[in-house]
Order: sequence, then structure tokens, then C-alpha cells
Amino acid sequence: MARGGRKDHPIDREQGPVAEFVDDLRRLRGTLTLEELGRRMRYHPSTLSRRLTPKELPPEEFVDSYVRACGHDPEPWLERRRELGRQPTGAQPDEPAGAQRTAATPWWRRPRYLASAAVMVAALPFAYSLLAPSGEGTSPVAALMAVPVSGAPQVVEGSGFPVRIDRMAFRIFSRWWTQTREGDIEFWSYKSCPSGTTAYWVAVRPSREAVQFACNAWQYHKWADVAPGTYQLETWKVHDGQAIKGSGVVRSSVPIVVHPKATPGPTPSAT
Repeated sequence: MARGGRKDHPIDREQGPVAEFVDDLRRLRGTLTLEELGRRMRYHPSTLSRRLTPKELPPEEFVDSYVRACGHDPEPWLERRRELGRQPTGAQPDEPAGAQRTAATPWWRRPRYLASAAVMVAALPFAYSLLAPSGEGTSPVAALMAVPVSGAPQVVEGSGFPVRIDRMAFRIFSRWWTQTREGDIEFWSYKSCPSGTTAYWVAVRPSREAVQFACNAWQYHKWADVAPGTYQLETWKVHDGQAIKGSGVVRSSVPIVVHPKATPGPTPSAT
């Protein structure tokens, strides 16, 4: 179903991490219009549109309210926003020296906060290993596990497509596809992972559960009875700075239409 209401201008994700973050927020809302979100958040649609631009990082309170209005857990999004906010921007050339020193030593880097901050940072990989951070919120990784298989089938045009990942440090999305009736979605995957990385997660977005896949082996999962609509595979891993790569095959039990990967959203805007 097409998304009605105010249209979004496409975001160039190559502009940087803030642009990627805002574009992911846009994708998160699926078929919800800005008007519908505005009613849920008590924001005017024009305010929402200004916040969802790649020019600046949205405030934490906006991100929290927005993700909740989309029906998802805001905590992974808030943590990602905080991480972006911690990236140094540097002082402008015309700033006085005192302003540069203040910017170089924000409150959270002062000695009295370093001990507790170090504990929190050390705990993040463990927290990510228990919870699967994704564009749809946070899903327990133990809920579903992919099963080992010997390999993947050949791609059949009109019912599937290949998925290749050359380098993924945290999260990546496949192309969108549309199916006109209910059917099963199957996914075969093999990802090569460096030492210390043992698993990654895959989900059919925007509506299906996350599944844990093991590294360095062919794995398989089937999402049964997927309703008609437009979908995308999301793949992610623990944000540990290491990258994985590999390939896979998506196959549907019903005919599908595969869209170019450059498609900016899950459904085209109404004309």
C-alpha cells in the first residue's frame, strides 16, 4: 500500500552517519504518514519533516517519541543517537581559544565521570550479545535460530534474488521486494566472520521476527505466512568494529517483484 500524505525528499546516505541515521528513522515508519505520526506524537507534520532531515542530528526526546510512535523499542535507537552525538565536531575557526578548550573537554570526558563511563562501555558488547539491535527494535536473539544446511539453491527469476555482502561492520539492508499474496520467505546465508564474531541476525522487515545465524557455515530459515506487502531483509551484528562478508539467496513461495536497491523507502510515495 502506498504511503500517502507529505512526501519525503530522498536522502543521500553517502553524506555521513547522521544522514544514514535519519534515513533509517524514515524507513522505520513503514507506511505511516507524517500526519499519522504527528497525531501520535502531538507534533505538527511540518515539524516532523524538519527533524527528519540529514542536516542535523534529531534531539534524544524526539527520537524516543518517534520510535515509540512507530511501535518499536527506542533504546537501541537512543544508544545509536548518543554514539553519534559523542563524535567530536571540533571548534569553528573563528571561535575563541576558551571555547575550543571547552568543546575539547565535555562533561562526560572529565575525570570524575571516566570510571563509570568505562564500566558502561565495557558492558555494551555483552548487552548487544543478549539483545539483537535492529531497525525494528530489540528482539531476543535466543527466540529463533537458523538451521545448518549444506548450501543454497539456484536463484529462480520472479521468485527470489541473490544477496551479497562485501563488508558489513554493523547493519545492512537488502533490496526491497513486493509480493501480492501471502507466502513463505526462505533465506539461505553464508557469512565469513573474523575471530571473536560467531553470529549475526537477519529479519524480514518491517514486520517479522529476528533470527540468529551462525558464522562460517551455511544456515537456513523460513518465515511462514508472510502477508502481502513490500519487504526488505535487514542483517546486523554486534557493533564491535569487525566486519563480516558473504552471500545468500532469498526465495519466496509466491511470485515477487524485486525493486532496485536504491529505492528510498518501503513503498513509493503517492502521486
